[in-house]
Amino acid sequence: EVDLSSVRYAADRTDDKVKFTDDALKMLVKVPRPFLKLVLNGCVSWAKENGVTLITEKEMQIINDKRSKEKKK
Repeated sequence: EVDLSSVRYAADRTDDKVKFTDDALKMLVKVPRPFLKLVLNGCVSWAKENGVTLITEKEMQIINDKRSKEKKK
């Protein structure tokens, strides 16, 4: 498990246009470090597809729901 500052550091380096709120990043604290970059890149890709520049807890929930549906297929 990583702390919020580590997740923030990784998120800030992921993309210069798409930013994350602390509430959104708190949802990623339990992500294992080797997968964190992959998860952040996925979030940024979703944000760009949907015209979002600030990912909040609400957007994270949408991304998680989408991922859950894809897993069930």
